[in-house]
Amino acid sequence: MHSFELNEKEEYNLSEWLKRHNRKCKLKKKNKVRSLTYCFTPTGIGLGIKVKCSCGKSIDITDIDSW
Repeated sequence: MHSFELNEKEEYNLSEWLKRHNRKCKLKKKNKVRSLTYCFTPTGIGLGIKVKCSCGKSIDITDIDSW
């Protein structure tokens, strides 16, 4: 079993995106249930991290400075 964690910069990137996204998310505006999917992609130089809302919008929060 693998476990993945976000570092401080990735948590900050996600938090800032969610602040902006929550104001315009179609599902949140309609008080519908929504979820976030985290996609961790190991590469030869580091770990890529994408977060996708169930409304379809997504963001790459990868901290490439940590590579």
